[in-house]
Amino acid sequence: MIFKQIDETLKEKIKKQIELVYDYFDRAKKEFGYKGKFQAVYPLKVNQFPNFVKNLVKLGSSYNYGLEAGSKAELILAMSYNNPNAPITVNGFKDKEMISLCFIASYMGHNITITIEGIGELETIIEVNSEFNNGLENPITPKIGIRIRLHSSGVGIWAKSGGYSSKFGLTSTEILEAYQLLQEHNLLDRLWMVHFHIGSQMGEIAPLKKALREAGNIYADLINLGANALRAINLGGGLATEYSQNPEVRDKNYSIKEFANDVVFLLKEIS
Repeated sequence: MIFKQIDETLKEKIKKQIELVYDYFDRAKKEFGYKGKFQAVYPLKVNQFPNFVKNLVKLGSSYNYGLEAGSKAELILAMSYNNPNAPITVNGFKDKEMISLCFIASYMGHNITITIEGIGELETIIEVNSEFNNGLENPITPKIGIRIRLHSSGVGIWAKSGGYSSKFGLTSTEILEAYQLLQEHNLLDRLWMVHFHIGSQMGEIAPLKKALREAGNIYADLINLGANALRAINLGGGLATEYSQNPEVRDKNYSIKEFANDVVFLLKEIS
């Protein structure tokens, strides 16, 4: 009985958080007349316990809630449990075996996007694409995302994972190089997403707004350049959680409503 009660409490909390974030984004879209779509994906690195992941997938099915994988084990988990057609985004270090697994997932029908964090990963994708689709009548290639190394500084405890000094992501010059590689190998139609990350436990909203404007303009520039398949901007970083019990000591200076409003307003303006 105790375990059943814990499970029910967990379900209620998961359901509440999913509904909360989607509700605020729906309100923001209506307020600013934004016709784009909001899509959430859950990073499996946070919690891989079956009772959590299974409940999240089930309760998020009506929202097409997706999963994010950062390792081979997490990708296999996502392939096993994700809702049909719900997105899977793949971040983190990716060797040839990991990228090959992404192609297998795409072949199985998963809606998967590989986020490249360096030119070397893109070169491996091109190599695997040639090998995997050799002889196939209908070639299958996963969607491709580009992680941008922004000039905007990171924020929060993991601030060094974002900003120009970060070791992750492509610089402006590398983005152009990636664009040319995709064009040369007839993969430009697979470039689906741009991604940035400015740190987890984001305590302030201003750096996020600055980063979003920078990423949004790069997104627009790529479309103007000819990347017509681009459809998504992936906001990396975690909304801060109030761990302190002292109401006078706050870990964040914004609400989820403000976060949703700022994201939607800025993207509408850039679009």
